[in-house]
Amino acid sequence: MLPTLKPDQDVLVLNWWKLVGLKAGDIVVIKVDGKEVVKRIHSLDDRTIYVRGDNKTDSLDSRKFGSINKEQIIGKVIWY
Repeated sequence: MLPTLKPDQDVLVLNWWKLVGLKAGDIVVIKVDGKEVVKRIHSLDDRTIYVRGDNKTDSLDSRKFGSINKEQIIGKVIWY
């Protein structure tokens, strides 16, 4: 998530994100292939969410692994 987040930077994550909702531009922690990663929501609809990293040239995101479903969201980053 460079340049927004630096390696090993602490973030505060709200894991009851369903109460506050999600929108394009929000930063979320998701689980993909057994790993927790931080990505920004690019677009979303009722079923799927398309995420991208802020480092466009070197990011493992929906451009590589496809859209995710809401069950893969661990939480919403509310402070960084």
